[in-house]
This record gives sequence, structure tokens and C-alpha cells, in this order.
Amino acid sequence: MKRHRLIAPISAFVALFILFSGCKTGPKYQTNSYVDGTLKIRAEVDSTGDYSGFRISVLSQLEGDVDTLGTAITDEKGSFTMMVSAPEAGVYPIVVDWNGTTPTVDDIVVVDGDSVHVTAAFPVGPSGLRIVSLENGAWTAYTNAKAGHNQQMLKVLRSASYSPSDIGRVTAQTSSILWNIPTAYPNTIGSEIAMAESVVMMEGWSDSTVISRLPLVSLENPSIVEVVRAARRSVARAQGADSAIALLDRYLLLLPVERRAGLMAEKVIAYSDSFQTADAVRTATELKKLYPKSNWAAWAGRATYELENLQPGMNAPAYRLTTRVGEEVSTASMKGKFVILEFFDPFEKIFQREFEARDGITEALDDRLFETISLSVEQDSVVNEALFDGTTHPGQFVWLGDGMAAQVIKDFNVQILPTRYLLDPEGVIVSKYSGPSIGNLEEDLASIVLGLNELPKLSN
Repeated sequence: MKRHRLIAPISAFVALFILFSGCKTGPKYQTNSYVDGTLKIRAEVDSTGDYSGFRISVLSQLEGDVDTLGTAITDEKGSFTMMVSAPEAGVYPIVVDWNGTTPTVDDIVVVDGDSVHVTAAFPVGPSGLRIVSLENGAWTAYTNAKAGHNQQMLKVLRSASYSPSDIGRVTAQTSSILWNIPTAYPNTIGSEIAMAESVVMMEGWSDSTVISRLPLVSLENPSIVEVVRAARRSVARAQGADSAIALLDRYLLLLPVERRAGLMAEKVIAYSDSFQTADAVRTATELKKLYPKSNWAAWAGRATYELENLQPGMNAPAYRLTTRVGEEVSTASMKGKFVILEFFDPFEKIFQREFEARDGITEALDDRLFETISLSVEQDSVVNEALFDGTTHPGQFVWLGDGMAAQVIKDFNVQILPTRYLLDPEGVIVSKYSGPSIGNLEEDLASIVLGLNELPKLSN
């Protein structure tokens, strides 16, 4: 199905507004928008002037249990009208089908009482349908800003001389554009998303900007929890851990109970970051009690396990594994060596990007003192073995036949791929690295090697 969209991946903020219905036959919902418009065919394609037969439908979603929220068919002049009844205000797919052609799919914002005008001449260009209302104008401004950001970032990354400051400059520019969207489109879904995202994207680039903008984000903003979580990290860097935890406590009092779970999880992380393990465990336990049937309860359970078993300075869980060439590697066999225990998925983009760096790091390490053990969660050994087609890779490789259900995955609480643990020669955890963090691992290894170089040389 062809989609005409201005932004490819939908951010976490946007996802908050794409609200799905579980009904197959749509009841009369309370959120109603009036939609009219005119659809025509370009003269070079069809010069008859008959524009009837376009079917326009607004759906709850594109796949699965789809509910039709509104539908209409154009007359000879291409005109149509329809009432769209949605379960809640949000962003929904609008689909246009004509004469068996590939449907055109776009986004339409539906809010109660809105009047929306849709026009297009088919075949439509890359910009898709023209959907006009205050709400949809805000949405267009938001998606245009994100599309411009993507283009600028791609241009920077393709430059042979780009630096992190270039990325920061583009990020700040986009953040400023997003922050100003509410001025032109106040009290709209698009402006709320834009305001929240403009704050979050500056975390780590300009913590002072995040801190100054936070009070201006409404408590009613659907993304307020994500904004506060980002601000916590900025405050921690700028003002210290105690101030960051105080920020979370303040917003925990301000937000309703049903919206506090994410902030409690952030408080667990904040305590953990500042090595207040007992407080982190206490908060995680409270989170499980308050939201026992939620995903947050499961998260809190995993967090508690990690806090009690997988912190730096603790003995790593025991492991005994068989490599792809039939050799056994275990806690006992690795005693006396630093071990990089690496969990990965060969299809995962981050690991693919870091694979060459992984090989370079492993190759550079003295194999008398260091060992890299890479564990693939891909259950098809043929796929795993394809990594070695026409090439070799240093270190040991293990294919986990049980994938993410393997006991070693549970023991090391692996939730994100790739995840790497650095263990010292006694099997004690030095650090954990999740996601695109091989640079941090490399820095820590360099520090260890530098320290080892200050010791007397090993005899051959």
C-alpha cells in the first residue's frame, strides 16, 4: 500500500495520539469531525471531467481489527462530505481508493467539532493530500519540521567533515522550530507533540534549555511524563542527583495516579545512577505494588533483579556455554581474564554498524588477558554461520538455540540488543553497556590496558 507521508518513522510522541479501536463495526463515538472536499484527476491522465467514484475512508488503523470511522464516495464533480466519529481525539489514517488503483494513505487529525477540508489532484505528488483545518495545519507544521530535520541530519552525516557540533546545531535549530509551533497553532495536538519533542530532543545537548522550558509544558500535555524524564537527566547533570530526584517527587505530586508509573520508573533509574541501591529497590517494589497488572510491574521486577544481582562490583552470574566450534567456555575457564560478554542479534542495525569496531577492539586486545564471547539470540544457526561466509572474526561465538528464552539471557537480564558486560579476571562485573555504546566499552578497555601497561611485562 502506497503511503504519501512527510515523515517516515513515527516518534514516541506521535504514537501517543494514534489511538486504536477494538471494534469491527463502529459505534457512534463522541469525537466527531465534519470532513468535506474535492478530489480531481489531472487532465493529462483523464480529461473526461468525471471525478466520481473516489472512496474516502478514515480508519482506526491500517492492519488488524480495523474500524471504519467515516466513509464517503465522490460525485461527478469530485465533491464529498462525511462525518468522522472517532473513539478519541487523535491522528488516524485517511485512505483514498479510486478505480482499483493503489490506495493513497495519509494522516488526518480528528478532534471533536473540527471542520476539515480535503483536496487533491490525482496522481498526487510526494506531499500527498491537502488537509486543511487548524488542527491539521499544526500537524503539517510538525511533520514538515521533522522532515526538514531528517534531511538536514542526512546531509550532515553524509559530509566527510561533520562533527558532533554539527549534529547539535541541527538539533537546536529543529527544537526551536518545534517550540514555536504552538504560537501559530495554539491548543492543538500537533503543537503539544511539537512542544514536548522540542524539549526532549535537547536533553544532552543543552540541559539549560531543557530546564528552562520544562515549566512551560502543560501538565495536561500527553507527553509530560517523557518530558519530565528527560528533564531529570538534565537536572542531574546540571544540579546533581538530589535536585533531580526532588524534581521527580514534585511532578509525582502534580500528576494523577494513572500517569505516575513512568516517573516512578525514572526515580528507580535516578537512584541507581547515584548508587542509592536500597532506595532504588524500595521504589521499584512500590511501583510493582501500585501497578501490579501493568507492564511497569514487570519492568520493576527486572529492575529489582538487576539492582540486587548485576551491579558493578558484584559477582556475575555463572555461565557455561558451548561455542560454535564445540568448545566449552565458562566462568571457571575464563578465570584470570577480562571477559567481554556480548549479547547480540545479527539482524539488529546497531550491532551491524558496530560489528567492525567490535572486531577491531577484540583483535587489538591481548588474548592472554582478554576474551570476547559473543552470544547470538538468533535461533537459526544457518543465519548465524552466514556471519563467517568468506571471513573470520576474533573471539568466541555462541549460538543460543533458545534465543531470548535462554537461561543466560535471563541471568544477565538482557532486554536491549546489543548488550555487553565487562567482567574482571575474578568474574566480577566492571560495567554494563546497552545499545549503541561500544565507544564507552572501548574507553573503559583503554583505561584497563593503560593500567596493565604500567605493570611489569608478561614473559613470553
